[in-house]
Amino acid sequence: MNFRELLADLQKLIPERKISQTDIANILNMTRANISLRIKNESEVTVSELQKIENFYGVVLYKNPQNVILTPKYNLGVQYNLDNWGKRLLKLQVAANILDDRVFAKMLGISVKRLDDLVRKNKYPNGNEILAIKTNFSDTDIDWLLFGE
Repeated sequence: MNFRELLADLQKLIPERKISQTDIANILNMTRANISLRIKNESEVTVSELQKIENFYGVVLYKNPQNVILTPKYNLGVQYNLDNWGKRLLKLQVAANILDDRVFAKMLGISVKRLDDLVRKNKYPNGNEILAIKTNFSDTDIDWLLFGE
């Protein structure tokens, strides 16, 4: 959902109130100019932004079909030590006997540079990278890989 769609949906859910870009900016602690720019660029609304708006107005703007909770169980940016994440990813590569970084990176759908960033430079894995690992190494415990548990 982009900001333009968000404003339209809010107007449908709360017809008695004219909701402005300024209102949304205040809720999200942004400037009106920032919201205006995001509307012009058709920027997507983040999950946390959507939740703030839903909480403020007491409405549900997005329901996923399975009613899956949109917020992650763990705060991935804080909960795991990235240094250890890289070591565990390297252990997975060695355990799978894939000693060529190019082959391993290709399996994950990433570049060798990105693999190096993940293993050695403490970069965060994204959802697609985690999914690729789970798809290619289905016996791997993702909790262990991400959290060392």
